[in-house]
Amino acid sequence: MELKKPVQILYLALLAVMIVLPVAFFAVIRSHVDTENYEQRTLSPLPYSQEAKAEGVVTTLETFPSQFEAWFNDHLPFRNQLLTLHGLAEYKLLKTSSSQSVIVGKDGWLFYKGAQVADEDPIGDYMGTDLFTDEELQKIASNFTAARDELAARGSDFVIYIAPNKERVYSEYMPDMYGKPAEYGRMQQVVDYLNENTDLKVVCGYEDLMSFREANPDTDLYYKYDTHWNNLGAYIGSERLVHTLGYDFTPLECVEVEDRHTGSYDLARLIHLGNVLNDCPNYVVSGYTPHPMETVQEDGGKVFRFHTTDGSAPGGKLFVIGDSFSTMMSPYLACHYQSGYMTFYYHYSHGQLLREEPNAVVYETVERYIGNMLDFTLTDGYQGDVRE
Repeated sequence: MELKKPVQILYLALLAVMIVLPVAFFAVIRSHVDTENYEQRTLSPLPYSQEAKAEGVVTTLETFPSQFEAWFNDHLPFRNQLLTLHGLAEYKLLKTSSSQSVIVGKDGWLFYKGAQVADEDPIGDYMGTDLFTDEELQKIASNFTAARDELAARGSDFVIYIAPNKERVYSEYMPDMYGKPAEYGRMQQVVDYLNENTDLKVVCGYEDLMSFREANPDTDLYYKYDTHWNNLGAYIGSERLVHTLGYDFTPLECVEVEDRHTGSYDLARLIHLGNVLNDCPNYVVSGYTPHPMETVQEDGGKVFRFHTTDGSAPGGKLFVIGDSFSTMMSPYLACHYQSGYMTFYYHYSHGQLLREEPNAVVYETVERYIGNMLDFTLTDGYQGDVRE
């Protein structure tokens, strides 16, 4: 039955109000609504805008519809609130996540599936399905023995450090479908190969972390809603490395550990719950060194410099090449040196090393980035792909 014209007009008017009213209301209260970008990406610019031009976005008649749709989706009124509701429904009710990078595990733990940086594959690491070939292992050994030889000629010590993935350390919270972690994955493969075929100094943090967990089952060493270890995990993981570098390490019972309770966590942000899932332990470690330090960030947070201010530290200069795990370790290492320099492997250059003239160099990698050892040399730096 055909609707009468007044009814049709009424329906159209109601539809227009439903479309316009939220937009108008949002414009009025925008300054009081959370519109911050919590996603680890740049939101799409409006076609033809100054922002689009600054980003080098070229708009044509053919590309305008898709570009406008992308901008509209990224700037939808109440977008954060709608995404939070959607994320909560999936996380709380369905025990799942719409993000291709996030796994919801047992007891609400979040784990990283990968797909953010280069060819990382934490699940392949966990299940042991991405093992290196013999040729790849030989290339890693060649890259790092060459690094060791150059540094030795310059009078510098060299140590490789590998931090385990969260999925391996907290495997009991992984969904049952993934089973138990493989006993022999890339991390153990590299450690074994380098120990058996070279005289490189290789330190792996896995055993120390698991020993602490066994003795302290209620104390978290990794963030529940993040890919990283927390400051306490970084401290536990640093002890063997500090000893390998030749220095004493302050025992945990002699330092102060404070739980600040809340923080901001990367996996929670990826499922739009950064403001909701923030209740896991957030430790701060202090009192671990008698040598007071100052820390300065450079190059947009890609370089960290450390200086002991009283001149009492026993070591000379430390140089760390690593990832975000070493940024958390660096204070516990650098406090033994007069100065320290930490940079990410993708930002590292040979010129930095020559300029700093360190007494000791540490190359650190978390398990999921261990494949980048294939594309790193001390002379040329990292030659692989990185999506920042």
